[in-house]
Amino acid sequence: MRLKRIQDDFRVFEVLDEKALLGPGPFTLYRVTKRGLTTLEAVDVLAREAGVDRSAVAYAGFKDKDGVTGQFMTVEGGRPVQYKDRRLTLRGIGSARRAVRSDDNLGNSFEIVVRELAAADMARIRRNLAVVRRQGMPAYFDDQRFGCLRHGQGYIVRQLLRGDAEGALRSLMCAPSRYGHEKVERFKEGIRRRWGDWDELASYCRGRRGESLFAHLRDEPDDFVGALVRGISTRERTIHLFAWQSHLWNRAAALWVRSVAPEDSIGWLPCDEGPLPVPRELPPAELRRLQAAKLPLFGQGVELGPEAERFYRAVFRAEGVDPEAFLSLDIPGFRPLGEERDLYMLPQHLRAAPAERDDVCRKGHKMRLRFTLPRGRYATLVAKRLALPESENDPPPRLYVSRHRLDFPDAEGRMPDEDVKVWRDEERRWQAKRHEQKKERAGGGRGRPSPWRDGGKPGRRRAGGPDDRSGWKPGGKPGSGSGRGGKGGRSGRPGGSKPDWKKKGPGGPRAGGGSSPASGPRPGWGSQWKKQKEDEA
Repeated sequence: MRLKRIQDDFRVFEVLDEKALLGPGPFTLYRVTKRGLTTLEAVDVLAREAGVDRSAVAYAGFKDKDGVTGQFMTVEGGRPVQYKDRRLTLRGIGSARRAVRSDDNLGNSFEIVVRELAAADMARIRRNLAVVRRQGMPAYFDDQRFGCLRHGQGYIVRQLLRGDAEGALRSLMCAPSRYGHEKVERFKEGIRRRWGDWDELASYCRGRRGESLFAHLRDEPDDFVGALVRGISTRERTIHLFAWQSHLWNRAAALWVRSVAPEDSIGWLPCDEGPLPVPRELPPAELRRLQAAKLPLFGQGVELGPEAERFYRAVFRAEGVDPEAFLSLDIPGFRPLGEERDLYMLPQHLRAAPAERDDVCRKGHKMRLRFTLPRGRYATLVAKRLALPESENDPPPRLYVSRHRLDFPDAEGRMPDEDVKVWRDEERRWQAKRHEQKKERAGGGRGRPSPWRDGGKPGRRRAGGPDDRSGWKPGGKPGSGSGRGGKGGRSGRPGGSKPDWKKKGPGGPRAGGGSSPASGPRPGWGSQWKKQKEDEA
């Protein structure tokens, strides 16, 4: 099974009450549609086109980079914007009384294509769809919230709370990622080699990420928290805070679900953050308990119920962190704010279109899923739940999200043993295949050899016509006058000299100014060579 195989496979559009915002005011409301861009990248373009600072642009929430996504943004002041290219469309709607806020978002409407499905997969999705439509499912945070794990950084906030500020800074700046761009990974390797030599690092990072950070450490070698505040943007620090809060919420929610649901009804979903328990189907009494449960995001400004507090304290004990230390964290970008959140969610308008032959993964079928979720819920989690095996004896499916493989946990919630070498070999094969495809599209690589280069396979066209073998030897060995590696030129001529028929001047074959050679066939001129042979006969 595959999700997000191509960009058009994942579409999400924000549901917003526009009338609540529109009206006379200093703000302009825009509808933003993007392909393959993050929300922050779209913000940068809108701010640039409107001629305002990035802080003047407001939005209700983040949207996925992988897919076609639509959302609303407001700009305070600035010039009107109408912008369109192949990746981004900005369309003004009208004046707004105030900036858009996260609580203006009423939900998100999704359309997802699931590919490479066998008959058993399609039947299982339809049966699970009926259960989810009727009972709902836990509202876990999914992989998109945990990019810090996929890229090897880990939980930065946990390192800070454990007193390892230098380790947190090192993870942010130079943790290796198997998904990182080659140039970025080389840059991070240079930082790792120089770590501790702050003067050299300040020079190495001049004009690049980390310049101000290492300049601060050069002057204050032990002030790692100050360097983090100075050199890492508030926006990036906040993303890492959200990842840690989401991890705490997922672990507390998992404990709550397992405390209520019968053990034999529990199935497990894969996630970068850890296996997620979900009930396959619940009796009415247990279902009502979970649907009524409230589990706020842990932070300041919210009050926890007795059960939520009990589960959170168990999670903090397992993490080896004091919850009071987390609440009192006073670093800009890392100050935790709480947020109300239901333990369970019920997808609205959940339906599946009839299966079709897959036009991309041609060995299987595809299904199109449509549904609406409340703000802050994840469509990929719904797709995983629909793929869940119906009993612990059923073989688990193998799921790919984009090009990332996710194996379903076993009946005990254990993830399969992951051989890192296998993952790396798979990545290398994928990159090598893309490289070969690019070479072929550019005219090189494994494409058809040029007829004027004799380094190809014997039997290709050779210079001098079909009866001229003077410029060819099998394999195009050096010294044979064949190909560029020998002593001859491109057509097998010693020293790369011109053939007689190309020479100009008195006595030369082309002295009369004619366009055809006077003697000897010209390579590739099949019709003229044939006519000359007929005249000689």
